[in-house]
Amino acid sequence: MQQHPARRKIKMFSMAIMISLLLPSFAQAWEAATHAYIEEHLFKGQGLSDENLMNNRIYGANTIDVFNNNFSQPYLSFQFYLHDPAQENFMKVWDLADTATQKAFAYGFVGHNNSWGMDYTAHISGITLGRDQGYVIAKAGQLAALLGPMLESPEINLSLPENVLLDICHYLVESGVDLLVRDLAPGIGDRLMTAAYFRSDEIPALLTEAYAAEFADLAGGEAMAAQMILTSESAFRTNMMAYGWALSQDNALELIAGGLARQATDYFAMLGLPPVAEEILTEVAKQGISAAMAICDKDFQVELRATTGWVNGNLSSAGVAW
Repeated sequence: MQQHPARRKIKMFSMAIMISLLLPSFAQAWEAATHAYIEEHLFKGQGLSDENLMNNRIYGANTIDVFNNNFSQPYLSFQFYLHDPAQENFMKVWDLADTATQKAFAYGFVGHNNSWGMDYTAHISGITLGRDQGYVIAKAGQLAALLGPMLESPEINLSLPENVLLDICHYLVESGVDLLVRDLAPGIGDRLMTAAYFRSDEIPALLTEAYAAEFADLAGGEAMAAQMILTSESAFRTNMMAYGWALSQDNALELIAGGLARQATDYFAMLGLPPVAEEILTEVAKQGISAAMAICDKDFQVELRATTGWVNGNLSSAGVAW
């Protein structure tokens, strides 16, 4: 069967960027495929079927993490601004959206939030597990008890501060849940690629309109802030396609583990920790993700279903209605 030209273009582009794969960094809650899975269920549960709108909803549901791959200032401050659970800075995008695709993007963007959205149940307070700490954080604690001794073994000889170990396990759990989601929805990697590739051209301008003035003091002026937003969004879009490509491959575990290992190298450097060989970090990540999948396998679906319903109700209560 002949492949649709757009799909061929996505495949070729994704293969080209795969070699520079940069997976989401150590600043997440649920991972990209999980956000896409929840957003798609919200979308279909509302009786909607327009592919363009769903692509923009799914892209929006991940784009609040647009600055999460940069460990330097002012990007760390930008991250905190968007993820601060005590604020609703994410609502600026919804308030400014006025076209159908902008509203679709903004709906997903807001639904991701850390105050009462998807991220809240991941690392603030879970619904079915992890009350007062979050499902992902609760599972990270279980994983840390297994991974800590492995890291301190003579073969690796890496002793990490407890908070750093928990942070790493947090992201291994996220990756593990994403791979479990892939088992439920084998096309989720393609869905991420498609959503990022076909995101509306209106989105970069919407983000700069919402946040350039807010970030001006940190960035050295509104024009510089706007450029940082545009550059970050472009890189984020590329990374989301690359991550979707990785999830669509038979060796997804190895690809994701390798990406996390590369990110861990930068993360350790930021913290002033001694360097660890990438091949060792890749194996640690691979085993950690596999262990996380085993830990989460029996209950992650229940938490995702509960999160979907809870977020749907919170969006309606906040006046974010489709």
